[in-house]
Amino acid sequence: MERTWKPTTAGILTIIEGSMRIALGIGVIVAGRWVGVLGGLDWSSRIEEWARVYGPEAIDLQAILTRILGMSSTALMAIGIVLLAFGIVALVGGINAIKRKRWGLALAGSILSLPGILGILAIIFVSLGKKEFD
Repeated sequence: MERTWKPTTAGILTIIEGSMRIALGIGVIVAGRWVGVLGGLDWSSRIEEWARVYGPEAIDLQAILTRILGMSSTALMAIGIVLLAFGIVALVGGINAIKRKRWGLALAGSILSLPGILGILAIIFVSLGKKEFD
């Protein structure tokens, strides 16, 4: 079987996209953690100043703000974990594409490296180079 550039190129593109996805996942997890820290702060003095000017009704804005920031933190952490998992699978798939082993995992990695243009090219190159895999 002749070895072409397609699986190697697909692997490199998938590794690049997977690495970017891992970095993005870590960034979103860190952002989620910081939002959680913000939710734990005492905002009552600032909220009372604002409430006196804009809304004299007795509303527990501290509790509302804490709950919103807590839910946002949880959502960001979940999204970050999913992005991190997708990035890891893409990275492993890219390595398998370069080694020309496990075509299914190489294809799954290139699919999970979407929606980037590199991911689209990786899917095309892995599909075209299917015959070169063990």
